[in-house]
Amino acid sequence: MPFVVELYFDPTVEECIRGAWKAINEAGISDSMPKGGYRPHVSLGVCNHLETDLLAQELSTFATSVTPFRLSFPNIGIFSTSEGVVFLGVTVTEELLSVHAAFHEIFKKHAEDQREYYTVGQWVPHCTLAFGLSEAQIVEAVTLCRQIVLPTSTKVREIGVVEVSPTSCQTLFSCSLKTTDKTDLNDELRPRYDETRLKNGIRGKYAK
Repeated sequence: MPFVVELYFDPTVEECIRGAWKAINEAGISDSMPKGGYRPHVSLGVCNHLETDLLAQELSTFATSVTPFRLSFPNIGIFSTSEGVVFLGVTVTEELLSVHAAFHEIFKKHAEDQREYYTVGQWVPHCTLAFGLSEAQIVEAVTLCRQIVLPTSTKVREIGVVEVSPTSCQTLFSCSLKTTDKTDLNDELRPRYDETRLKNGIRGKYAK
């Protein structure tokens, strides 16, 4: 079963993404995210075999060196592959790429049979809204998700490792990023407008 290392968000934005998952489910399109027990995230790396204990030690140290940073979601996207994925796109920044590259220096020591899509130079950062969709369901999901008011943003606060089966997702461990200082706390006063926009979520006939 695959192992995935993930970035996690502010609780408010996490709750709002779960709301989008719920709307997709209640519209009869897909229950892939809520049923699987997933947590809203951006995946940093995926592999089929992982030395979990050794990675946990290094990842804990790595997390304390990374200050919480801003992540922006500007668009809805799809992957035109057999997986049938609809997602929130992520703005690629130098900071995000730097974190991703530094992480992979650690990951490659403990991971075997990595998924190429997530490696340095191939990665397309995203937050999954639904997967396993048919072509018709992709159209339905995108139409629904266009009701999300974008762009919006959040802070990345945490990093974790999960093991994924065909039907579920199990968290193996997680750790918080570097403790914030007053500057970071002051910065949290600014993005509330964006987070409120996402909190309003999917509007119209799909709103619950």
